[in-house]
Amino acid sequence: MSLSRTLKVRLSSPLPTRISLSQSPSQTPSLEDHSVKHSVSEFNRMLHKNPVPPLSQFGKILGSLVRMQHYSTAISLFKKMDRKGIHSDFVTLNILINCFCHISQMTSAFSVFSKIFKLGYHPNVVTLTTIIRGFCSSCSRGEVQKALNFHDKVVALGFRLDQTSYGTLMNGLCKIGETKVAIQLLRIIEAQSIEPDVVMYNTIIHSLIKHKLPSQACDMYSEMVVKGISPDIISYNTLIYGYCIRY
Repeated sequence: MSLSRTLKVRLSSPLPTRISLSQSPSQTPSLEDHSVKHSVSEFNRMLHKNPVPPLSQFGKILGSLVRMQHYSTAISLFKKMDRKGIHSDFVTLNILINCFCHISQMTSAFSVFSKIFKLGYHPNVVTLTTIIRGFCSSCSRGEVQKALNFHDKVVALGFRLDQTSYGTLMNGLCKIGETKVAIQLLRIIEAQSIEPDVVMYNTIIHSLIKHKLPSQACDMYSEMVVKGISPDIISYNTLIYGYCIRY
């Protein structure tokens, strides 16, 4: 039976969209702004060099823009590169998928994902986890369900996910209040011989505390210790906070 059917995630309307404050146009340009401008300028210069520099040099600039969270800028540079006839490789395609996932353009991310197959590449666990994270980042039940469906499809194709992949999926479930389902997922991956880690347990413990279930959170903590998984400062702080707001 597929994971998405086994977990039986309840569907409902998406949570409200987050509202963020826009940056004041009068603010002085930051060091990061200068770094972005320099990266774009260097990228454009490289596009017009003859011979064209190795693709890895373009990838370094695109990667730096992603680290600065300038995803739309990186995407626009990808388009410039494509118009110049410079074809992406597996590494740069992964960067592009990451960009689309961060700005919630999952249709475009899947278009690039399909291109990876067409070019004869094989997606790795980083590619798959990136797409799962893209679905789960919206905090929408419908999108988390899509992440579960995606999981089922790639596993059926023979791909194997890792701790980071499942930790990302658990985090998405907990964000939409499906803590029980996240615990069910924990049991399923244990049966598949994938060792849970402290991040997974911390995610579930935090969600239980958030829903004012400190006793269940302590049970998960005890289970983690019995299994030889060392708690970290996040584990302790979460439990302390849970008991403080209780009493």
